[in-house]
Amino acid sequence: MYCSSSMHPNANKENTSTSNVQQNFVRITRSRAKKALGEGSSIPPTKPSFKQQKRRAVLRDVSNTSAENIYSELLGGGNIKVSKKCLKDPKKSAEEGGNVAMEILVNMHTEKSKLAEDLSKIRMAESQDAFLSKSKDEDIIEQQEDGSGVMHFLQVVDIDSNVEDPQCCSFYAAEIYDNIHVAELQQRPLANYMELVQRDINQDMRRILVDWLVEVSEDYKLVPDTFYLTVNLIDRFLSNIYIERHRLQLLGVTCMLIASKYEELCAPRVEEFCFITANTYTRPEVLSMEIQVLNSVHFKLSVPTPKTFLRRFVKAAQASYKVPLIELEFLANYLAELTLLEYTFLRFLPSLIAASAVFLARWTLDPTDHPWNPTLQHYTRYAVAELKNTVLAMEDLQLNTSGSTLVATREKYNQPKFKSVAKLTSPKRVTSLFSR
Repeated sequence: MYCSSSMHPNANKENTSTSNVQQNFVRITRSRAKKALGEGSSIPPTKPSFKQQKRRAVLRDVSNTSAENIYSELLGGGNIKVSKKCLKDPKKSAEEGGNVAMEILVNMHTEKSKLAEDLSKIRMAESQDAFLSKSKDEDIIEQQEDGSGVMHFLQVVDIDSNVEDPQCCSFYAAEIYDNIHVAELQQRPLANYMELVQRDINQDMRRILVDWLVEVSEDYKLVPDTFYLTVNLIDRFLSNIYIERHRLQLLGVTCMLIASKYEELCAPRVEEFCFITANTYTRPEVLSMEIQVLNSVHFKLSVPTPKTFLRRFVKAAQASYKVPLIELEFLANYLAELTLLEYTFLRFLPSLIAASAVFLARWTLDPTDHPWNPTLQHYTRYAVAELKNTVLAMEDLQLNTSGSTLVATREKYNQPKFKSVAKLTSPKRVTSLFSR
């Protein structure tokens, strides 16, 4: 049995307007009740009347206005009427109320889904419009100054307009190559490590090693990226650590093993690289060298190579043809791979080598037309004058003016599957383009 205690002097004023039952309650026994009311008196029943308190509005999140509008529309503006039938049959009204609540939740979920779908379509349309407007702006963004100082607008073909193919990364291709151009300035091998670091090997030994690795990559059918990364790892290792000549081949197969693990879907085993050296080196020696190479390059294997830029530059070069020329791609790759054998090409950036390969390939295929255009200048970021030294040195490799007997790369691109592009030469020297 519960009875109200006396009002506390510090009680809230709000409690004074309610009945005694609304005050603090304490548990009392029958003896205490008799003592308080007298032996023969009884506790009068009380029927407290609770006053209806005004319901306070819940604070709303003003930032979520769109969701609030959705809810207000679903609930009919917040005006929900209760029928008299529901008041008479509370059990039935509870069931109907549950059904109504479930229906409201389903409608809310449906409306949310439709809204999300509409928003995604709007954003996709906006991004496409922005991309297309940007592409149209880029058509006239390139300018060139002639000898009189007058600026001329150059027409640039958009090579990233294929938005339907997700593998082209059309929306992000420009930003990706912005980052790649920055990355090529980092993690570069020294252009003079033969003079600064190495004393037991020379340029000819390096050339022989790379030429042999061309044959190894062909035997194991490795992708070109593996070969480019292999040469990059060799040069970066030799830029930091001295090595004896009898371990140079061990370095070569180990770098190819690392590059295969990074680039290939199914890399050759360690034993296969030992076998390719006629078991000159054992498995423990290869694994030990692998640790040294990875530590020397700080495990940074994602580096831009000429092959990285060739893909985009060849695509820009093909934009000027109605039908893509497969010979152009093969010839540009052939010229770029020739530079991997030459130690002197370490002083050139990978993007510069790739751009020069495209320049010389276009000139070799059609010497009647100038090989450079605004589209190539825009995407390679090189003007004709900046390509001069690299193109002239690359043409000497193409014509084999040094009389080199290392022919692995030439034999590779003399095959019919590469359209025998190693046999192609231009009747006119490219020097004439830079003497104008």
